[in-house]
Amino acid sequence: MMIKASKRELGLLRSLRTRKVRRETGLFLVEGLRLCSDLADAGLPIEWVVVDSSRVADPRVAPLLERFTEVGVAVTSAPDYEIQRVSDTVHSQGVVAAAHWADVSLENLCLAPRAVLLALDRVSDPGNVGTVIRTAAWFGASAVLLGENCADLLNPKTVRATMGGLFHLPVIRNVHLPAAIKALKEESFTVNVASADGANDWASWTEKQRALLVLGNEAEGVGRDVRVLADRILAIPKHGKGESLNVAVSAGIFLSAISSA
Repeated sequence: MMIKASKRELGLLRSLRTRKVRRETGLFLVEGLRLCSDLADAGLPIEWVVVDSSRVADPRVAPLLERFTEVGVAVTSAPDYEIQRVSDTVHSQGVVAAAHWADVSLENLCLAPRAVLLALDRVSDPGNVGTVIRTAAWFGASAVLLGENCADLLNPKTVRATMGGLFHLPVIRNVHLPAAIKALKEESFTVNVASADGANDWASWTEKQRALLVLGNEAEGVGRDVRVLADRILAIPKHGKGESLNVAVSAGIFLSAISSA
């Protein structure tokens, strides 16, 4: 018989929806079958897992729980209504986990002779940040740099939007972008800034062996302190109507150039 989750455990899981508690504990919330499965493969330290007691024997859930228990992760159960109180989604899949994030730094990043990096400057929407990371993982980017004042990487909405992408490539958070860009230039990176007023040869940004693309805030774009460091300002040409492209859509268009570089 599986041990029931304690009130303290459930309370802590609920509180992980707040940035303050995530900072204090070093934990973040992962929920859903797909994300928890990716978490099990990621090698991150996992504090514990809680499953809806009515789904313990579910053929989609049971193998995942076995994977956690095999590596020594504590798995407990709770009624559906308690899982719903923890969940950040409308319809929970009945599995939530608390894990420790392992930060990496730009200095410790092992970059190959050919490397493509993405940086976000003050992108404030968690869904956009998460979708950019998901897209970067899909196209095989080397890493994503999140500048200061970006949405929190470990916000449950960001984590969910990555669809596991944050477990598949290095994501560096709270980066002081001007300093990072200067350091990357010393490592032979060309710096490309995406902006509506740039040149239309957007796909050329990956032509160099080492390239960085910076995408900016949803309303204001890339800040001046970063823009002045750019080697090139590039734009996606507009062929129809519409005010602008979503930052995550723009990232996908730019990143598609990786496959043809």
